[in-house]
Amino acid sequence: MKHLLGQMRILEKRLKRTLLLLDYDGTLTPIVERPELATLPLAMRKVLRSVATRHRVAIVSGRSLVDIKKLVGLKGLYYAGNHGLEISGPGAKLVQPKALRMCSAIAQLCRKLRKELKEIKGAIVQDKGLTVSIHYRLVQLKKLKRLKSIVRKITKPYLNSGTIKITRGKKVIDILPNIAWDKGKAVLWIISVVDPKRRFTPVYIGDDRTDEDAFLVLKNRGVTILVSEKWKKSHAKFFLKNVGEVKSFLEKLAEIKS
Repeated sequence: MKHLLGQMRILEKRLKRTLLLLDYDGTLTPIVERPELATLPLAMRKVLRSVATRHRVAIVSGRSLVDIKKLVGLKGLYYAGNHGLEISGPGAKLVQPKALRMCSAIAQLCRKLRKELKEIKGAIVQDKGLTVSIHYRLVQLKKLKRLKSIVRKITKPYLNSGTIKITRGKKVIDILPNIAWDKGKAVLWIISVVDPKRRFTPVYIGDDRTDEDAFLVLKNRGVTILVSEKWKKSHAKFFLKNVGEVKSFLEKLAEIKS
């Protein structure tokens, strides 16, 4: 991977017309101890608004659609929530029907997790309607084994029946309906709606494992950027070190004339 900020002159022609696709947590705002504390800084919202006057912009998040739209608070953008299971924007609306049919099972699972994980101080079970997230950043190290044991016990029947699938991120366990859909497929759907004639360069920026699906599908046609301080294996072509560098890139992108 190459450092993106050092490649701006080389990439400038490709970036004149972009479809910018951004993760939220760890990309537009730093990772925080509790998910409700991850508010978008005013300066980042301002630069996003500026970018959106020149380029198409989509936010692709693991948060619920309602939550991510409220946090970003900008009209005219495309929003994909719950890892792309629900999408809305100008002329675009999608909710995966198979995921909707599994809502009752997801809600039941969430109730069981909350009941059993009450004993683990710092564990946060986040009900996002179509998915569930278990945050353990605040859990003491000595309690992690117990937390993971409880999660395995409760999710095992749902995994065995093929109802759910589990992904793991930065101090979080995500439980999703077991359907053939992820951020990569969501990105391709957004592109098909926003840019069916492929006039824009897709630019995807993300920091976590679920973003790898998007990096992979854009491998041969987009600009893919991992946000990470540490060198790690990734399908992304470029990297930015942190949220501050993401902001610097967006400022430069807003200045590129089409």
